[in-house]
This record gives sequence, C-alpha cells and structure tokens, in this order.
Amino acid sequence: MLSDFEIRINMERVALFEKQDAFELLFKHFYERLKRFALSIVKTNEAAEDVVAEVFLVLWNNRARLLDIKNLNSYLYIITKNLSIRELSKTRSIRFFSVNDMELQLIPAVEKNPEESLLNNEMIRQYEKAVEQLPPRCKLIYLLVKQEQLRYKEIASILNISVKTIDAQMAIATRRITKAVRFEMIG
Repeated sequence: MLSDFEIRINMERVALFEKQDAFELLFKHFYERLKRFALSIVKTNEAAEDVVAEVFLVLWNNRARLLDIKNLNSYLYIITKNLSIRELSKTRSIRFFSVNDMELQLIPAVEKNPEESLLNNEMIRQYEKAVEQLPPRCKLIYLLVKQEQLRYKEIASILNISVKTIDAQMAIATRRITKAVRFEMIG
C-alpha cells in the first residue's frame, strides 16, 4: 500500500521521466480497487479488466499532465466510471451494481463457541442480504464508503452528486441495514 506521498512521488517520476517502474507501482496500488468498482457497473470480470486496462492506458498516454492532478484516486475513479458507462452503452445491457459480483470482505468476530459462530454467520448473511436489497445508487455509495473506504467528497466528485446526497444515502443504507439485521435476529 502506497502512502499519499509515495503516490505523488511516483506520479512525478512517471510524468517527468516516463519511469515504467513507477507506473507499475501505481498500477499495482490501484488495480484491484478500480476493477471492483468497474465490476459493480459492467457486471463481468472480463469487461471490468478491459475497462481498468483502458484506464491505465489513458493514464500512460496522458502522463505529461499527471502533475496537474491533485487527487489521483478520485481522478482514476472518475475515468473508471466514465469508461464503464461507455462499455455498458456498447453492450446495451445496462444493469447496475450487483453485490453478488463484488467481493465483500467481512471479518467475523473471534468465535469462542459454536453458538457464537452460528450467530456470527447468520449476522453476516443478514448483513449481505440487507446490502443486496438497497436501491442501486444507495448500494453503490454504501460500498464505496465501507468497502473502498472513500471519503464522501471523493464519492461526490466521482458520481457528480453533492456531499449532502452521499450523507443522506448513507443514512438510508445504515437505517435499512440495521433494521433488517435487527428484525431478522429478533424474528
């Protein structure tokens, strides 16, 4: 994992000296996250990989302008979003944001006995089900915050919506997930 400083240094090395090793470090740092994001839009691994490959091709072809980019993370997510949408329009199969295609990485609590293990597994199942049932945009925003750990401001920039919208969607998601998990555990 590269720090913000290391990302900036590698951006400069790519922009000024066309250093492929620095570009490769940036590629390795961002690839999986961008692929998951693209996958949430285009729905297939192959299409997501193609989109991310194109993102990095755009980045390399525009390397001279890298120094003008203030936040590479947001910049790459915006390119990924735009290229993913373009990919969808090519295939004419616009379906959005399936959690089944994304890898939710839930870390279960340390289990002390079989009952706790069953309870934890049930809670994870209910959580995943609740996330799956969120409205598409709400689900995307929730996953970008929780899984990709993006800040509200970054997500607002990527999706071209206000920070207040992000806040409202997160409140909706949290309320629905909490209610669904609590209801299932009680009922």
